Parts: sequence; structure tokens; C-alpha cells
Amino acid sequence: MSHIQDYLDRINSNRNTYQLKRFEDSKFEGAKHAFIQCCKSVVPTWQETEITNDLVNYCIQSDKFSGDTSKGLLFMGSTGTGKTVYLKALSLMLGYSNNFKFKIYTGFEMERLYQLDPNDGDVFQLQSALKSKMFGIDDLGEEHTSIKRYGTEINVGIDTLTQRHQLFTDKGYLTFATTNLNAEMIGKKYGARIESRIYEMFNLIGVKGKDRRK
Repeated sequence: MSHIQDYLDRINSNRNTYQLKRFEDSKFEGAKHAFIQCCKSVVPTWQETEITNDLVNYCIQSDKFSGDTSKGLLFMGSTGTGKTVYLKALSLMLGYSNNFKFKIYTGFEMERLYQLDPNDGDVFQLQSALKSKMFGIDDLGEEHTSIKRYGTEINVGIDTLTQRHQLFTDKGYLTFATTNLNAEMIGKKYGARIESRIYEMFNLIGVKGKDRRK
């Protein structure tokens, strides 16, 4: 049994200036096999797509990656195209190669936690994850325009992206995310300042195809 399979088995049995390390198997094909295993651990019927090779090159920090390996990834596309699968697979793959499986939260989850007592254990876990070297946001843009937190109205998406951008600027910490919004919609949702920061901290990865859930 491969090392990556051993790692996935451990993850599945216990689900509860930073720079990515190169994957220990520097050969592309070995890393690709491991990445596909990670995808299939999320969705067993998963099949390779046109962006698989590029994502593998990102994971192994190869110069063949189409973008900037020092930035995070923002998966953009319609509902059901597999963006969340890639996000979860990245957490597994980078967790294996960097000994750190990053946490993933949706905007709605963060909204709920933001409104709990600050001493709540789940709130503490979120705050710790937000300060970590890697962090994942699923369905960016789905959160409400504003919520009240301790009597103050905030936009969770803007607040999260602002925190993560500061950590990216100061320490090179990476953020990975998915969104159903296109670039124009992101600008309207968050404003020009956040839109500019998104381009600065993310590689934008288009995920095409039909709704795989149907």
C-alpha cells in the first residue's frame, strides 16, 4: 500500500514566510496518482479533468504550473462542477506533503460561529484556523452582506479575506477557496479594494463542465 493511501486511511479514520514543500515523490506521475487518490477519497467516482495536471504541478511546486506557486488558489465555476472536491483534495494532498491539513469553512458556517459566545470552543477553533499557514473557504460569496457581531455589523467574507490578505502579505500564508461568482460579480459583492486583494493573493482557476451532482 502506498504512503499516500496510508495517509488517507489515517485521515478518514479520524475526521474530526511560509512556502509549500515539494512533494516527496518529485516525479510528476507519482504525485498525479496521489492527487487523484485524494480526489477519489472525497468522491469515489471522480475522474481526471483538464485542470488536474496543472493542480498537480501546483502541489509539487513545479515551474510548469500555469500561475504563481507563491499564491493560493481560487476555484471559480458553476454549481456542481467539482470545485469543492478540488478544495478538499488539496487539503489532503498538501496535508500529506506539508504535514498540515488545512481547515475548510463555508461562509455560512463562519457567520454562525461569529455570532456565538467568543469563549465557545468552536469559535476558538475558527479563530485559530484563520491565523494558520493555510486556510480554506468554500462557497465564497454565498454569505450574507452583513451580520451583527457583538452589536457591530460586519461582512464575514470581507472580514475573512482582509485577515487572510494581511497574513499573506506579512508571512506568505496561503488561502484556498471556491466561488460560484465570476470576476465581475466578485467586484460588485466586495468592492474594488477586496477585488484587488483577491487578485494579489489567489491564482484564479476556472472549473468548467456540467453539474456533476445531476
